[in-house]
Amino acid sequence: MLSEVSFQNKPRDSQGCLDAFTRLAIDDTTIKKVVPARITALAVHPSSSVTVVFAGDKLGNFGYFKMGEGESLVQSYSPHTSGLMCLKVNKNQPQRVFSASYDDTVRCLDVERGIFDEVYRSLDENGVLCLDWGLHNSLIVGHSDGAVSLVDPRTRETSSCTLHSRKVRTVNVHPVHEWCFLTGSTDGTAKLWDVRNLKETRSKKAAEAIATMAHHRSCSAAFFSPLTGNQILTTSFDDTLKVFDSSELTSEVKLKVSLKHNNMTGRWLTPFKAVWMPGCEDLFLVGSMEYPRRVEVFSSAGTLQHTLKGDSLTSICSLVDVHPDRFVVAGGNSSGRVHVFVEA
Repeated sequence: MLSEVSFQNKPRDSQGCLDAFTRLAIDDTTIKKVVPARITALAVHPSSSVTVVFAGDKLGNFGYFKMGEGESLVQSYSPHTSGLMCLKVNKNQPQRVFSASYDDTVRCLDVERGIFDEVYRSLDENGVLCLDWGLHNSLIVGHSDGAVSLVDPRTRETSSCTLHSRKVRTVNVHPVHEWCFLTGSTDGTAKLWDVRNLKETRSKKAAEAIATMAHHRSCSAAFFSPLTGNQILTTSFDDTLKVFDSSELTSEVKLKVSLKHNNMTGRWLTPFKAVWMPGCEDLFLVGSMEYPRRVEVFSSAGTLQHTLKGDSLTSICSLVDVHPDRFVVAGGNSSGRVHVFVEA
């Protein structure tokens, strides 16, 4: 069933999405403890027939929640020895899920076989915090020391270069131009890069970016809008959510919207990461510190459009992910629980 997927980047009308959000509900049957500790990575599987949510925690545990009619399944593993920071489903082989960890490795779970393979190991002992797929199915991985590595999963050939002075929290490849990718870093910047211009270096001097988007504090996430990549959404500890105009992939990336938002999650919660609504350039979702507990939906113009909440949602969902085709929204909290909003 995990091979029946919908990865097409189909456009979705913002009003249609908002109408669908009013039909979403959460209850005790759609909340499960999936991993033992605080969730640090979350991904909704793109299956068109079954709802599966993957989660990783700060101790390196990996688990998934498969929702079913009558009986749900929770499966857990311990593939890493340190924090699991990123999860990605392989678009070409959707039964394979990639995980990145502070233990310096990228591993791949074959869900149907229940077996993990090591895909990449950093020899520099600089933890892997994020990953995405780039040109020619290469992996782009971001490290805790500000470096990025380009990995060929078939040959294991790797090249690395320094892009930031501190941790790379997210890497995101442009949805149209695969030569372009985006990084968000704890050094307070999000940056645009041309992968074709990166040269391997062990120097601490950073490579030259196409464009730099400055923030007053750590940038915990930066993502291109899903269809055109013409907008960039960032989340920062300076208590802002920002939208930039990236329609021209040059140094002239202009700020469009800066929205005040309480992102001070503190040391016990995973930092917020605002994410675009798949297939829609006008909406994004983010966790919230507000009461009652909720997931917030904003327009790209910075206005609050909807809140997802329910009596069963009693904790902060720092991380949010959305099914690429169905109206399924998942959130992960600090105690290892996955919360899933589905159509009532």
